[in-house]
Amino acid sequence: MTSEPVVYIVDDDDAVRDSLGALLAAVGLRTQRYDSAQALLDALPPAPRGCVVTDVHMAGLSGLQLLRRLQARRIGLPVIVITGRAGAALAAEARAAGAVALLEKPFGPDELIAAVRAALGRS
Repeated sequence: MTSEPVVYIVDDDDAVRDSLGALLAAVGLRTQRYDSAQALLDALPPAPRGCVVTDVHMAGLSGLQLLRRLQARRIGLPVIVITGRAGAALAAEARAAGAVALLEKPFGPDELIAAVRAALGRS
């Protein structure tokens, strides 16, 4: 039996986390929401399917640190990084770390949905 993929949303801002979750649920995607990178790392099942959408700037572990920890644990979930302050250096760092997409806020709903669907196609 194949389990349905999950979009793991990680953001320390309740409003952002809730709006992303509602948007993705509205298009039929299963989501789980976490207020920190560590909370996601602590809750992940042994062989997760899906992708991660994470803010880059959070208290505790950053989104890029989360991406690196997932890789260190050999968890191959594609990671989409979102940020309010993207620059060339951050974009290069996110790509080098293995992010499949970097979205700068404010981004449109269609942009997020397309990035998530592309990431789910990789998982």
